[in-house]
Amino acid sequence: MNFTGQLVGNGIANDKTAIIIFSLTNMLYVVGVLLSLVTKLSDSRKTNRIVAFVEHYPPFLGSDRSIFELAKRVAKKGRRIHFVATQPLRYLVGQRPPDWEYTKNWEGPVPKTHKNISAKYLLSRKSLLSAWRIFPPLALLLTLLTFTISSIREINRFKPDVIVVAHASPIVGIVGTLAGKLTGRPIVMGCPDWMTAYGAELIKGELNALGRVFLHLIEMTLYKWSDRIFAATTFLKRLLIQHEIEPSKITVIPNGVDARQFNPDVDSSEIKSQYGLMDKSVVIFSGHLEEWAGVSVVYHLAERLHREVPNARILLVGAGVKLNLLFDRLSENGLSEVVIYAGLHPHEAIPKFTAASDVALCIFPDTAVSHAASPLKLFEYMGSGNAIVATRVAGTAEILRDDVGMLVPPGDTDAICDATIHLFLDSTLRKKLGDHARELVEQKYSWTLLADQFLALCDTTIS
Repeated sequence: MNFTGQLVGNGIANDKTAIIIFSLTNMLYVVGVLLSLVTKLSDSRKTNRIVAFVEHYPPFLGSDRSIFELAKRVAKKGRRIHFVATQPLRYLVGQRPPDWEYTKNWEGPVPKTHKNISAKYLLSRKSLLSAWRIFPPLALLLTLLTFTISSIREINRFKPDVIVVAHASPIVGIVGTLAGKLTGRPIVMGCPDWMTAYGAELIKGELNALGRVFLHLIEMTLYKWSDRIFAATTFLKRLLIQHEIEPSKITVIPNGVDARQFNPDVDSSEIKSQYGLMDKSVVIFSGHLEEWAGVSVVYHLAERLHREVPNARILLVGAGVKLNLLFDRLSENGLSEVVIYAGLHPHEAIPKFTAASDVALCIFPDTAVSHAASPLKLFEYMGSGNAIVATRVAGTAEILRDDVGMLVPPGDTDAICDATIHLFLDSTLRKKLGDHARELVEQKYSWTLLADQFLALCDTTIS
């Protein structure tokens, strides 16, 4: 029998004291229920609004592609995402050409990609851009100050539940973290690369040992200030733990691909006709056509293919700052016809190029940047069912098993050429590897599956 029942049994249920006790008991019960409900609601709080700090909106090549693709899937679930895009560090330090076409995005209305996605560009005044050429340290400080003030305004206007920062870089990382801290929002930090090594690679020759230490200190401080971190590879997670980042803060969310957009059944006849590939065996190298991505191997591969597989062509799709040196060398040695340069194309056009190819290259050299990277083009090749030749760097080897692609030692040009030629000559193996790669993407690496993991991480962060 409960307390009220005992009062009734003792004949004092009509007493004022009993009435008061009865009322208090019920009030306490109601309060307890309400507190329980509030606790449950807070524990299961969902992320409805996200501010995401990036360098590129829309993405440029692989840069910021991951966070953009995740955001699109989250937006389809009815959540609101507001991108705050700073000018890219590579642009500010003069690593982009003066006529870089991407800057046209900054001149007109912000491109609309989904009804639940909005964006704001943070742009430097001309005087500040000039300062980057004259005295970069001062320009960096002024850029951080102006961008942070603008970001705080955006956060106060949009009122997000959580701040997502694409990477712990010297501009995006610092601005996003400062703005999040100063407005009292939880911060989820992306770790798509080892940013210290990547940044040093961008400005090599201009960065001394002290500068590298400074970059490293910034990166690790930003991770420590974050509430949660999502790393693209297990290698990156281990790297963070080695630098005393709390393991419980780190979740591995790999890169992925739109498995419907990149698939073997895409019609590639237009591409084959346009570039003279109708009766050719094709190996593709897409994305950043730079030394740090392995493009130096292309010349040696062209030599081998010219001798051993005369019907083969190397298809280059993307952009690089020193490609003219490669093309001059090819021309001087009568190899120009072996390499087809298609140039830079919108991301939505790339599936036609991968579908037009038999073999695909993901051949990063043996560097710190390469081992930390999780190249998006790897997943796009897999989705397209290409037979892949890749170097056994850590980030790639985590994804590409031996039954999914041909892994060779990084920096071994002969091994890369041998594997490519082997695949051209063995159609059975080529198809087997391509089919296995496609199956793996469908099972583990579609953006739809990964977006669920990302949203769960955001929900956990705000709870």
